[in-house]
Amino acid sequence: MRWSLRHLILVLAIALTLVGCQLSSKTTPAATEVATGAEASSGEAQVSQVTNTPRPTRTPRPTSASRPTATNTPLPTATPEPPTPTLEPTPEPTSTPSPTRTPFVASPPVSQLPAPKVIASPALTVLDDPNYAPPFSVLVHANYALEDYRYLVSGVIRNDSTENYVDLGIVATFFTDTGRRYGPIKVDAPCLLLAPGAECPFIVEALSKSLVSVILHPEGRPTDRGAAPVTLSGVGRYTDAIGYVHLTGRVTNANPFAVKNAVVVGVLVDGNGGFVSLGSTVVIGAIEPNASAPFDILIEYAPYTTYRLFAQAEPK
Repeated sequence: MRWSLRHLILVLAIALTLVGCQLSSKTTPAATEVATGAEASSGEAQVSQVTNTPRPTRTPRPTSASRPTATNTPLPTATPEPPTPTLEPTPEPTSTPSPTRTPFVASPPVSQLPAPKVIASPALTVLDDPNYAPPFSVLVHANYALEDYRYLVSGVIRNDSTENYVDLGIVATFFTDTGRRYGPIKVDAPCLLLAPGAECPFIVEALSKSLVSVILHPEGRPTDRGAAPVTLSGVGRYTDAIGYVHLTGRVTNANPFAVKNAVVVGVLVDGNGGFVSLGSTVVIGAIEPNASAPFDILIEYAPYTTYRLFAQAEPK
C-alpha cells in the first residue's frame, strides 16, 4: 500500500506538470520557449517560469514591401537658354529706296532699252465726235503707229465748263481703210474729279491691221462735289528692279481747310512730247491745312525723257 501511494503521488505530480506545460504553451510562444529550455531543472521550476504577464510581442521589422521605395527622382536638367541671334542689319529694299537718298536709279539704264519703233506719227486721222459729249476738249499728244500693228493715242481731257465733273473717261472708236469699225475701246481717266480748266491725261491702245482713223469721245458728268487745289514738292524718281518707274514726293494742302481724296497722276513723256505710260495714286486720309502727305506713283516703264504730274483734291 505504501508503494502504491507513493507511485500515485508521483503520477499526480507528473500530470500536474504536464497540465502546467500545456497551459503555458497556450499563453504565449515566449512561455513555450522558457519551458523547453528548462528541461534540466525540476518540474516545480518549470511551472514557476509561466507568468500571467506575457513578454511584449516583438514588433516585426518592416519588410521591404511595407517600407516606401525611394524613387531616384533625377534632378531637373537645366534647359540651356538658346543663344541670342545676331540680327543682321536689314538691307534697304532695292525696289523702294528712299527718294532722298537715291533720287534716280535706272535699272536697266534708259539708254539701253530700245524705244518701240514708230512707223508713223501722226498715224491716225482724228475725226470729229458726232455724239453729244461734255464740254471738254480732247488734246492729243501722241498719235503713233508702232511695230506689230500696235497703235497708241494719248493726250489730255480738259474741262472747258464752269462745273466740276466726275466719272471721267475716253471712248475710242477706230476705223480701217475699208471702213470697218474696230472698238469702241473705253478707258477710265485716272482723275476722280476734274475742276474747270483742269486737265486729266489718258492713253488708248489698239491692236489691229490697217487702222486709219479714230473718234475720241470724252465722258463725264457734272457734280456738286467741290474741288481743292494742292501743290507738289520734293519730287523724285527711280526705276525699280522689275522695270517700273516710281515718281515720289509730297502733296501739300495750302488751303485754310482740310482736304481729302488727293489724287496725283504721273505720265512718262518721250522726246516727241507724247505720253507713253501712265500711273496714279490716291493719298489715303485727310490732309490738314498747311500739312503734307507723301505719295508714290508706280508707272510701267517705257523709254522716256521727262515726266509730268497732275494733282487734284476735294474739301473734306
